Amino acid sequence: MEFSDIIEIIHPSLAETERKIDEFIKSDVPLVYEIAKYLLGGGGKRIRPSLVLLSSAACGLADGEDRIAAAAGIELFHAGTLFHDDVVDQAEFRRGNASSNMVWGNKPTVLVGDFMLARGLELIYSCGSLELLRVVSRASSRLAEGHVLEIMSERKMVEISEDFCFSVIDHKTAALIECSTETGALLANTSNGAVKALSHYGRNIGIAFQLIDDALDYCSEENKFGKKTGQDLAERKMTLPLYYSIENAPGDVKRKVIETLDKEDDLDSSEIAEITQIVAHYRGVDLTRQRAKEFVVEAKKSLDEITQSDYKESLGCLADYVAERNF
Repeated sequence: MEFSDIIEIIHPSLAETERKIDEFIKSDVPLVYEIAKYLLGGGGKRIRPSLVLLSSAACGLADGEDRIAAAAGIELFHAGTLFHDDVVDQAEFRRGNASSNMVWGNKPTVLVGDFMLARGLELIYSCGSLELLRVVSRASSRLAEGHVLEIMSERKMVEISEDFCFSVIDHKTAALIECSTETGALLANTSNGAVKALSHYGRNIGIAFQLIDDALDYCSEENKFGKKTGQDLAERKMTLPLYYSIENAPGDVKRKVIETLDKEDDLDSSEIAEITQIVAHYRGVDLTRQRAKEFVVEAKKSLDEITQSDYKESLGCLADYVAERNF
């Protein structure tokens, strides 16, 4: 099933969310709106606002302005972190287009990222719930911690393990997706059991989503993936496809890969191609996809706590989509 089919049930609400997003990125400073619009208009499936809307509706709240404000707020918050990500990673592309920092430079990109974060929090605040602010603030701190963990790994300040790789994923990607589903449940004033169930669902599909993203970095077609493949490897990021491959490889292959990654010079195209072949040969991508499916199974189990509805059905389909996507 296509993503557009899965979220068709909330299409009118998503359209309202888009209008709210555009309203809240307008600024008296024209460059702020220009940069914000550039990123938000450059693609993206709007998975996080979709999860806010589906989760609240699955808990009985299928209309109301607070849903729209929260969904828009989460997406603006996410967009703000993407601006900061691109500066930290010195990224050249975002969703197939030149990244904002490449077009306008680091300083405007960071500042517009701050603007987006602030506007997102303003929308969350408008919902009138301190608990929502707590949930989003917690996700924000976990995101920041995830970036620091990743920097520590790049600078060899920690010993890389499977648990460490999952910790980075849990902080960097799963935190905000978990926040999205928990926000939807909280808006509906549902039971603590349902809030916990949807929070658990969100965390698990968040981990699965990033695992698939990491796998696609080694095997996707660039024009579909929306970013340059091999980018994680070029940036010396130890993601699970590479980690699993190294662990499964003979000692001499493992040493050669580590020596290549440890050298001071940038990796050239032949070195990236060679390591990519090693990842394919020692099934790093396959093993990562398998782990993603395990987390999707856990996510769908969480939905047993939620009353049956078309919205719950869409959440289940969305979990399957995350594990099966190829771009």
